[in-house]
Amino acid sequence: MDERQISKIIEAGETQDVEFKQSVHSFQELSKHMCGLANHEGGIVLIGVNAKKEAIEIADDLDKLQQKIAAAAKAVAPPIFPTIEVVSQKGKKIIAITIQKAPDSTYHTFDGVIYSKIGSTLHKFEGPQIAEFLRMRQILSFDETTSNAKISDLDDQKIIDYLNLSKQQDFLSSHSIKDFLVSSKLATQNDLKIKNAALLFFAKNPMQFNPQMEIKMVRFSGTEPVNIVSHELIQATLIESIERAMAFVKSNLSKRIEIGGQAKREERYAYPIEVIREAIVNAVAHRDYFSKDAIQIYVFDDRIEITNPGSLPSALPKELFGTLSVQRNPLTYRMLRDHHYVEGFGSGVPRMRTKMRDYGLDDPEFGIYPYFFRVLLRGSKAPRYDKLNKRQMAGIVFLKNNKKMKMTEYIKFNKISFGTARLEVNEMIQLGYVKRVGKFRGAYYVLRET
Repeated sequence: MDERQISKIIEAGETQDVEFKQSVHSFQELSKHMCGLANHEGGIVLIGVNAKKEAIEIADDLDKLQQKIAAAAKAVAPPIFPTIEVVSQKGKKIIAITIQKAPDSTYHTFDGVIYSKIGSTLHKFEGPQIAEFLRMRQILSFDETTSNAKISDLDDQKIIDYLNLSKQQDFLSSHSIKDFLVSSKLATQNDLKIKNAALLFFAKNPMQFNPQMEIKMVRFSGTEPVNIVSHELIQATLIESIERAMAFVKSNLSKRIEIGGQAKREERYAYPIEVIREAIVNAVAHRDYFSKDAIQIYVFDDRIEITNPGSLPSALPKELFGTLSVQRNPLTYRMLRDHHYVEGFGSGVPRMRTKMRDYGLDDPEFGIYPYFFRVLLRGSKAPRYDKLNKRQMAGIVFLKNNKKMKMTEYIKFNKISFGTARLEVNEMIQLGYVKRVGKFRGAYYVLRET
């Protein structure tokens, strides 16, 4: 770095990734700070700058100081290899130490302790916090963690179904269930520890080992979570959970009657089923299984909300969401891909948007929160004709083809009395499907604009 770059850094002051030190009193403390920066986003330490943003001439021998800094970096495990430069700042020599961010698959410790920068504070991770740090860095994944389960806790038929699906029908004729688990990396080889991924897909009793797997399903009447119409608590393996969740949503969705080409009546769900399936599969694939919270699927009159524990994986920046496929649960994702639920190309979100637009609906809304992720699908604002009888529907068809309709025409093509016609057309007006234009004998009816 040149003097101009250093000046800009000093002028900006200390931040989460920039530290000023007038001198080095403890090289152990320096090791901790370098460890903390590497475990976060990397950063710069300037030796010879005080808290007032002033360069202070370093009294120590610069060559020896650089050697001690390098030794402090090597004391971190695995060693850090920072860039150490002597630079000028207003005629004074200072030292700039540039530390790179640790790769996502690794982390650094000093004296066996994990340090990381959180804001301006150097944080020491201890006890349960260590597991949280490793999960956030995706170094520790739930589905690759081993369990206390035994082979007898797995359902052989579910494994056979999976092998048939993946075109390995003959595998068990010459191999054992143990061979399958080890070869699929669903169990460790030496001591045969069964991994959580195997239990998510093949357990006889999934709740025995992972009660957080459940999915809470609720259909509310109206637009607020108050009046419950129906509900279901799904406690099953992942494949069964996906299918049962889809069945619940479909059974609680309204169908709308649409007038297609040549006045043909068509029935279809109020939402594209492919989008709902994609959202449910993503919730199952990407949720944080370390969390004790369940996936929640709420169906309202005007929307569907699908919420799962766990924000975006740390390796996926928000600005790249929807363009990259990053897996929090790699084994789970692979098994879902083998079951043909996911494809791993990062095309799911664009596909959801396209399907919603094809349906005339708004794009899906994605809520990214610190500990949760939510997909919100908004329903159609277009009129639904499911409250109309066949004669009234015939009137809608006539209006779509002819733009306007007189009461005498409604009477004629429905072959009904004036009294019945007046009641039915007035009901269509009250429901907001049509409106009356004009008065007396010159009055006619048109479709109400939406």
